[in-house]
Amino acid sequence: MSRHESRDVTFDVPRHWEDRTMVAFAAPPRPGQGTAPNFVMTRDVLAGDDTLAGYADRQLAELSKRLTNFELIERRERTLGGVAGIELHFTWSASAGDIEQRLAMALGRRRTVFCFNATAARADADQMNPLFDRILSTVRFPRPGEEEE
Repeated sequence: MSRHESRDVTFDVPRHWEDRTMVAFAAPPRPGQGTAPNFVMTRDVLAGDDTLAGYADRQLAELSKRLTNFELIERRERTLGGVAGIELHFTWSASAGDIEQRLAMALGRRRTVFCFNATAARADADQMNPLFDRILSTVRFPRPGEEEE
């Protein structure tokens, strides 16, 4: 068994299981605000000979099918923690109102894809994007030889 540890909880899991940790942070909602700004990190694993670009293309295809009034603002290459990545910037309509999201992806160890999703109400996006840029600028990945957490 290996041990998962976070600030709030620890527990054992089988060693061969993949870590699909999800981390989510949200700003306190303001009165009347349909969507509070939030930042979520998820993990996935690339299959076989898949690439990060292929993964991003599939994410884009799924988002465009599933999200009402989906509109891609930009798909661009970017660096996250010194690692080449891809960012999708888009808007869509939710029941709580229009949403703007940025989905930044980078490839870590053992073909793990780290996905960072920054979400805000479209009306708040111009104010929140500099904060999201700052959060993304702090992403760091262990260098080869450094211990994993």
